[in-house]
Parts: sequence; C-alpha cells; structure tokens
Amino acid sequence: MFRNPAIDHIQMETEYKTSAFVHSWQTVIFNDLTNRIVVGDEDDITLLKRLAESPKTLHDIASFSDIKRLDEKLKFFLLENLLVPVSQDEMLSFVPHRVDIETVRQCNARCQFCPQSVSPKSRGVMPLDLFSLALTRLEGTTPDWIAFNHYGEPLIDPFFRRRIELLRERKLPLALFTNGILMKDDVVDFLAAGGIKKIVFNFPSLEQTEWCELMQMPEQSYRKARHAIEFCLKTIRHLPEGIVISVNAVTDTQEMRAHKIKEHFMTFGEVQVRTVFSDSRAGSIQNNLVRINSHSGGQRYSGCDRIVSQLHISTEGKVYLCCQDYDQNVVLGDIRQESISSIMTGPLARQLRAEMYGLAPMESGRICLNCHALRQTRFLDQ
Repeated sequence: MFRNPAIDHIQMETEYKTSAFVHSWQTVIFNDLTNRIVVGDEDDITLLKRLAESPKTLHDIASFSDIKRLDEKLKFFLLENLLVPVSQDEMLSFVPHRVDIETVRQCNARCQFCPQSVSPKSRGVMPLDLFSLALTRLEGTTPDWIAFNHYGEPLIDPFFRRRIELLRERKLPLALFTNGILMKDDVVDFLAAGGIKKIVFNFPSLEQTEWCELMQMPEQSYRKARHAIEFCLKTIRHLPEGIVISVNAVTDTQEMRAHKIKEHFMTFGEVQVRTVFSDSRAGSIQNNLVRINSHSGGQRYSGCDRIVSQLHISTEGKVYLCCQDYDQNVVLGDIRQESISSIMTGPLARQLRAEMYGLAPMESGRICLNCHALRQTRFLDQ
C-alpha cells in the first residue's frame, strides 16, 4: 500500500481529514484552494463525507471494506490534497488563481442590475506605478488571469493599453470584462496582438429598446456595443477561453434574450452566450431584475472560494474581501505596505476563512450573510 514515491513519506498513524476546501455536487468534486475539479463516483463521495465527519489514520481507513479500489482512491486523494493531515492549519492557505485589479472606479453605463445604477462610484484611476507594484507583488504566483474590474469599465482607463503591455511583458493573461461601448476597431486590433485569455461582454438584449432600458444608455451606445462584439468576433480568433456574452437581468425573458443573441452573433464567429445569475451583490442592490439571497446568522457554513483563491486590489492599493464587496468595506491589507502573502494569511483573512468554512460561527453583520456565493451545504446530492 502507498508505494507511490510522491507520498512515500506519509505516516500510517497520522490522522487525515477531508480538506476544508473540498466540496461536491453529486459526484463532481471541487477543491477551492487548488482550483481543480475531479469527476468521481459514489464511493469517492462516501469516503470524503466520512473523513469530513470523523478523521482517521491511514491504518484505520484501510479497514473500510465497503469502499471499492480504496488504495487507488487514497493515493489520488492525498496527491490532490483532498485529504490533509488533521494537524495542518488550512486557514493559512491562499493561492491567487484569479486577480481583480480595479484600474478605474467609474463606469459609463448604469445597468439596472448593477449597484452603479443606484450608488455610482466616484472617479478614480490606479496610478501606473501602483499597478506595477501590484504586478511585482504577484511575482512567484501563476494566476489563471488578471482582470481590470470592480464594477468599473476598464476601457475608460487612460492607461488601458500600457497596462496590457505590462501584462504581456510578464506573461500574465488578461480576462477583459466590458460593456463594449468604448471598444473601437483599433482597440480590437490591439487586443488581437495577444495576451488575452478571454473577453466577456455585458450585453443583455439584442433588441435596441430593451438594451437601452436595461443599460440606461442611449441608442448610439447600443450600436457601438453591438458593432464592437461583431468586429471582435471577426477579428480575434483562438482565445484560450473565447469570447463570451453575458446576458444579465433575471426576468422571464432571459433565456429568450440569450437565444436571440446567440443566433445573431454566431454568424460573425465562435461565441459563448451565458445567462447570468444577476444577484444583489451582497445586498448592494435590490430590484426585480436581481435575485436576493440571505442567510441566517450564527450557523456554520461550507465555504466560498473567493477567500482562498481570489485576490482583489482597489485603485488605492487596498486588498478588499471580494467582488461582492461593492463598497470595499472589508479591507484585509494594503499592497503598499505588505506582501500579498502576509495580507492573505493575516489574522482577518484567517478569521474570515474559518467563518466561511464552518470552523467558527459567522459573525453577525458580515456581508457574506447577504451573498449567494456562501455555501450552506458541503456535499450536494442534486
């Protein structure tokens, strides 16, 4: 048993538990820390549930006669960090797989499903030297992508192209989230030169009148956004994660709107069209176009990947909780004063992880209690 060189150091009498960052939907297993997804079987879920409730030594686990291919499963689980030693303090763990850098605060649209429509942000642009510092702080990490956003429109940024050039120099891919209104043809040509992982357009309706109503923008803006998507599809090919259109606003017509958008834009190039769960952004906006989620305080929860695998930096260099923290009220640290590692393993970050992953009761007043992303169940059957 356990003759794999990568795990030969494992002691049979060490107690192991299911990692706090592991959860599942049916037989699909997710690890928030490693950002990996594994398709398992019922025995895998049985084993993970059992060790989540009652940690065991490998010697004890070896007696689980009801689990088929137990030796094989244990080797895999240990290598994937689905099982970890009980003595390991997981609340110290953080790996930035996705990084949001707020390059600009303001937006040129007032989408009815976005907090910018009811509480627009003041002007603000991240200085280039602070942006360079943020990238320096990220040295030694390998994010899946960097995004220029926190409810702002990145194309407003006067340093937009220079920032992309700095990303290209460091081989850091950009995920561009935009409404497309300011995406002129020369911008598309610039993006086509490389360094882009995906482009996501916020485009809620193909019907001009409906788009204008949802975005609260004039007809001219609709025409610019529509042209930008069409030109982008014709010009930019082979993005790793493609060109995506997000169809926001939760209404009875959302699926139909997405269908019409898909039919139109697929004639210009390969496009992914996704309906989006427009939510209240942890209570920052409430109307009939968003779904509102709230949890009762005091109970223990089952996790949120944002606190272990996502990094969010404001225009001022503050590291704040997550993309749902619209007003950036939960500040974890400042990159001008500390390393990312020290910020994300500091006392507040550790406490928040403990609360989100059920190791401590959730403190009343946390914005997480108004957020759909906070999981209430760890192992979902359906």
